Amino acid sequence: MLAPLRSTRRRLAPLALLLLVAGCKAGGCVANVFGDIVGVTGDVYCDRRFVADETKTPASFCQEVIDTLAVGEVEDDCRDKHAARTGEGRCPRENVIAGCKLHKDNDDGSEVWDWYYDVSDLEDASASDASSDASPLFEAPARTKDDVRALCADPERYEEGATFAEP
Repeated sequence: MLAPLRSTRRRLAPLALLLLVAGCKAGGCVANVFGDIVGVTGDVYCDRRFVADETKTPASFCQEVIDTLAVGEVEDDCRDKHAARTGEGRCPRENVIAGCKLHKDNDDGSEVWDWYYDVSDLEDASASDASSDASPLFEAPARTKDDVRALCADPERYEEGATFAEP
């Protein structure tokens, strides 16, 4: 008597999972449900203020990806493309001016934020370093909340759009 019930449950399990995710975007929702089940989602950041390659120009922002299945891929991309500081967790909030929440739809359902910083202390430290032969200190840094608001609204920077956010 128990054997038929077990086999019925096994056959219905995939159907139950399908019904659970039926209202979601196919790739992203399934990835989120799967990630939550196996516990592999996480937060990761790429802090572009700090670069390890002198041929790369630092930028005044840190990008964080929240609740992603691709933590390792984001870290690899950050190091390989930008030679920037990366790690698990969220971007530091010290000296944040404001941020942009990107409207991009990621396959895993993750959210992406760019946080812009006051980098004047870093610029001062680099300028006073006599051994520094670096090119520009920072790529067009944001200085005010209005600067960040303009960046969020710039369709050339954020093709899918972005929403201004206070820290």
